[in-house]
Order: sequence, then C-alpha cells, then structure tokens
Amino acid sequence: MALFCMDIHSECLTRMTSLQVILPDISDQRRLDNGLLPVLWLLHGATDDQSMWHRFTSLERYAQSRGIAVVMPAVETSFYTNTDGGRYFDYVTKELPRKLCKYFPISPLREDNFLAGMSMGGHGTMKLGFSKPEKYAMLGIFSCANFIDMIGEMIPGGKRHPLNFIRWQVFGVQDEVGDLSVCHETENDNRYLARLASESGKPLPKIFACCGRQDGCHDDEMEDLALFRSFPNPFDVTFYDCDGVHNFEFWDKWLAVFIQQLPIRQRSHEVLS
Repeated sequence: MALFCMDIHSECLTRMTSLQVILPDISDQRRLDNGLLPVLWLLHGATDDQSMWHRFTSLERYAQSRGIAVVMPAVETSFYTNTDGGRYFDYVTKELPRKLCKYFPISPLREDNFLAGMSMGGHGTMKLGFSKPEKYAMLGIFSCANFIDMIGEMIPGGKRHPLNFIRWQVFGVQDEVGDLSVCHETENDNRYLARLASESGKPLPKIFACCGRQDGCHDDEMEDLALFRSFPNPFDVTFYDCDGVHNFEFWDKWLAVFIQQLPIRQRSHEVLS
C-alpha cells in the first residue's frame, strides 16, 4: 500500500488544502481493462478532517483486499456546499477528480467511481451523488439523514454552540430561531435532490446505507431511504439496520462490508475475503 498525505492549491477554495490518497499494491491482473484503478471518494464528518477514516478504521486493509484507490479530501465544516468561504461542492466533484486523474492511475469512468461518507460526510454523499448521479456507480451513506431537518436537534448547549455558525453560514439561515424550513426544495435539501435525480432520466447510483439503532440519525435515515425507494423511478437501496451508535467502531465494521460490496467491473484476478 501507498499512503499519500498531500497539500495542494485549490482554485475552488482559493487556498491550500489537504487530502490523503491510498493506492493499493496490485498486480497488472487486478487493474481494470483501461489499465486504471477503481476509486472510492471517502468523505469525513463535521468535526473531523481528511485523516479520520485512515486513523480510526482498517481502511488500508480493506482497500488492498479489493484493489481500489481511496481519496479523502478535507472540507472543514462545509457540508460539501458551495459557500462564500469556498466552493466545496465544485472542489470535490470537479476540480479534485480532474487533478488526481493526472497524478494517479485512477479511472474517470462512472462505473469505476464510488462515493461514501459518515455523518456530515453522509450528507455530502447524498448531496454530491444526487446532484451528479452520472459520476458515481454506488453511494455509501453511514449514519446520516437530511440535515436541514435534523440540525435543530443537533445543537447541544443552545444557540451559541459553534454548529449554529455553520447553520446560518452554509445553509443561509440567519435568524436566531434557526428555521431551516426555508431550505426545503433547494440545493441543500437532499430529499429534493434525490427526487430530481430520479426524474432526470440519468442512471441512478446504488445506495448502501447503515445506521445504528441507538444513533440519533436512525429514524430520520430510515425515512429518507423509504422516500428514495418510493419514487416512480426508485433508487436501489440496501439498508443495514443494527445496534450501534455514532462512532468509528460502528463505521469501521460497515466500511468493510461496503467495500466488499462495491460493484467493481470484472478483472482477471479478484480477491474477496
């Protein structure tokens, strides 16, 4: 395995930013027919950074098993949204793939690109995946739901909690009550984006989802997934409902399952464990 800890200048963010990239040690037989690697774009949560998936899970071992590259960008607490502080959505969906396809042997094809994240990264996975269904073959939603409906319940300590800064800056809600209903039917509403994707006629990514029953996101995530299944052109959703809370012990377990289920195109040699 090779782990690259990188600092690059982003035009979308107008500054330097960090990311990590994992490349597996593989034989030529485990490359795709275009000579490149399938790639998982793995997104971090609201209080984390680009290092967390690598630090707190066995990600490298899972990636080596499947012969995939993994890209982990840093996006601060942006909720993967274009804001006045940086165009994070454009950075992850456009600029970063364009740069990294030049630096590393990763495939640009939709069928070879997968997207996943936990908590805020799950929100980003839905936002990016539903906005750009033509870019990703499969989405992994770990312990997340439509945050514009949940965020009012996520503010311990009252309105002066730092997460409120994110609320009004990223989602554009500046009143002290924090009424996020104004975000419905906008680019910050993942249910709305899912419906648009379903109606677009574009191929839809498969959805892998999991959430612990003791996690505050559980019921909201189940409601979201039921909605995605209910569209006239429904998403193909697989949901794992089990005991667990909002932590890396849970996410590490299900990351292994998700990576094993990635629909990687046929190669002459495959390893599944």
